[in-house]
Amino acid sequence: MTAEALLSRLDRVKETGHGRWLARCPAHNDKNPSLSVRKTDDEVILIKCWSGCSANDVVASVGLEMHDLFTKPPENRRSLKLYEKWIPRDVIKALADEVFVVVLAASDILRGETFTKSDHARLLLAAKRFEAAAREVGYDC
Repeated sequence: MTAEALLSRLDRVKETGHGRWLARCPAHNDKNPSLSVRKTDDEVILIKCWSGCSANDVVASVGLEMHDLFTKPPENRRSLKLYEKWIPRDVIKALADEVFVVVLAASDILRGETFTKSDHARLLLAAKRFEAAAREVGYDC
């Protein structure tokens, strides 16, 4: 399977760089794209949902299996080092989006606007995404 074939099954796909995309995660009710997709030089497709969905759940939700993300047999690939798995710019962009959500909520609170249950849920999601990013780079939360 090619990255393009996977991307065709996703919504709100946006290219973030050569061989890198952001899209809505199909495994949960994703209103803001939280799924990172990356194609490596050896055509392996890497996926990461910053809301915490497993890769298995993501691929299953679009009718695929994990082996569909690999075009070459595993023995032909070396293991990726931690710094090769995710482009720092992609991680920072995802976190910047979550910071924006927090700033909007803080602004509403300062203006005395009512803080709804959905506002609270969205802030909890932002916190979950920050925690996922921290775990991804090796910080034990």
